[in-house]
Amino acid sequence: MSEQPAETTAESTGRLAVEAALRTDVGLVRSENQDFGTVTTAEEERDSHAGGRLLVVADGMGGHRGGATASRLAGETVKAQYLGSETSDIAAAIHDALFRANARIFAEAQANPDLRGMGTTTSALVIRGSQGWFGHVGDSRIYLVRGDEIRQLTEDHSLVASMVREGLLTSKEAETHPRRNVLQRSMGVSEQVDIDIRGPIDVQEGDTYILCSDGLHGVVKEPELKEVAKLSIDKAADEFVKLAMERGAPDNVTVIVARVVRSIDDDETLIDRPRIAEALDETQRDTDRIPIIPAEEEKVADTLEMAAPPVATPAPIDEDAMSAKTVETPATVARKSGNGLMKWMLLAALIIGAAGAWFFWKSQQPLHGTSSAPTSR
Repeated sequence: MSEQPAETTAESTGRLAVEAALRTDVGLVRSENQDFGTVTTAEEERDSHAGGRLLVVADGMGGHRGGATASRLAGETVKAQYLGSETSDIAAAIHDALFRANARIFAEAQANPDLRGMGTTTSALVIRGSQGWFGHVGDSRIYLVRGDEIRQLTEDHSLVASMVREGLLTSKEAETHPRRNVLQRSMGVSEQVDIDIRGPIDVQEGDTYILCSDGLHGVVKEPELKEVAKLSIDKAADEFVKLAMERGAPDNVTVIVARVVRSIDDDETLIDRPRIAEALDETQRDTDRIPIIPAEEEKVADTLEMAAPPVATPAPIDEDAMSAKTVETPATVARKSGNGLMKWMLLAALIIGAAGAWFFWKSQQPLHGTSSAPTSR
């Protein structure tokens, strides 16, 4: 006799839904935030063939402009392509979204010399009903906390992680290895990239998922992640950033804390919309409050979710146009006026000098009808 689906039991009358809280911070060493995070809303998901809640974290690299641009392109493109996908096959939709994001980042880098070599990690999780799927490239991570256990779902695509898997390093040695930040796989560096796709995985009420950049998991280890994840999602997200800051926050910190709950109402918006908005607002306030200490590698302003139309490819970021804009103060205007007056005075002096020289030369010329014979030695 086959087992009946869990949805038919009395205690499971509502459907599973996802609450999510997003935080990102520049940290205490970097001068710009090259991380990016985004979460879909119920309104966006209703028009999606694949459906489910999509959560994305990306950690960019590539120096000034490049890293921030790469991570933002990854997050925005994955979200837009997933929501606009024509398939209901979630694994295929995630793979296609990451594939297209990789192609777009690579194309942007080839078209703009300032962005050459940029790349990013990307970890994307989709939860729909009682199942989950994820796509992953790089060393950002997705954790599952269930009960009193924590498990890393993703596999780091880094040099030291590969050495640990091959038995060349211990996990403890990998934490301080000088090449621990070297990636073997990242988005946008080449035309093609291998994308890890997993799913469906079992999803249960009460599960907590942590998506984070290495700015968090590099300084806060699994036992602490597990304990903090027991808090409400907003408090957990705040505490994660706080712990990273207390430990020096040498890198940008981005985290999404998502919890699976039983929805009483079919309108999932009642659960997630206010919470996500609160997370974004508080992130911006926290970023403004943290002092920025210049580092060897310059960074840009914090980036959060930039909502993209479900079926339209987001427009490129015209950062050159933004940086070309200046604000003219009264002192600037006065200085420009003074410079103009000096130019006219100099021009007048040159004209008068030229006229005087011409008259002097004319007065020195012999009268008409006279000539001077050449001299000989």
